[in-house]
Amino acid sequence: NPAYPGGFEILAAGRPDHIILQHAPTRKEYDGFPGYRLHSLPEQIHALEVISGKKVIAITVNHENMKEEEIAPACKGITEETGIPAFDVLAFSAEPLVELVKKHLK
Repeated sequence: NPAYPGGFEILAAGRPDHIILQHAPTRKEYDGFPGYRLHSLPEQIHALEVISGKKVIAITVNHENMKEEEIAPACKGITEETGIPAFDVLAFSAEPLVELVKKHLK
């Protein structure tokens, strides 16, 4: 959440090998910050990659306020929009995400 400075510090100083972005498709504003518009996924991805110097390799979906039948299409739409695989590990399985992460391990 860019409204909290700690997230940027972790990315800049934590030196991650890769990034997995959590996204809530139904949110319009950052959690806890009314009036602070949620940036588009491409904007968020760009900011994360610039700050960290690393790639976003996956997006996990927070399905709050979504109907069950909306989750899979949301994941597919996010993947199509960003070119990055999107998963809802709570609604489905963590296994596809785990397999993706394994491919990026050194």
